[in-house]
Amino acid sequence: MKQGNTSIRAILTGNLDPSFVRLFMAANWIVLAILVTTSMLFLSDRFSSGVLVGGIISNLNTLGLDKDCKRMVRWRSMAAYYAGMAVRMGLIALAVTITILFFKELFSPIGMFVGLSVSVINFYLLVTAMLIYRAKFKEAV
Repeated sequence: MKQGNTSIRAILTGNLDPSFVRLFMAANWIVLAILVTTSMLFLSDRFSSGVLVGGIISNLNTLGLDKDCKRMVRWRSMAAYYAGMAVRMGLIALAVTITILFFKELFSPIGMFVGLSVSVINFYLLVTAMLIYRAKFKEAV
């Protein structure tokens, strides 16, 4: 497989290359769009706003994780990863706390929790797809 050319089949088989992060982030935004659209159709505006804000925070966190992992490889130190993660977790806690305390009329805390779970939901969807693909591949062999 060519470097930088990630296909869905490569991801499902576990053969990842550097462009996987871009595809994973695109999938995160798609999952967020689906969650926001669904919540707008069936739930309140407060809940939808919470999902949107939480999802944006989650996606920014995922980008930060990618940068921390690259920094860790470049500096060859786990301290770089943990330092970046500590700063990001503090910022996330601050953003969520401020949103809940000062804008509780605009955002639902439960919606924010759902939005903050966007990357986790996407990860489990990806793992499930990998397991299904591998199970079908074993049957074919």
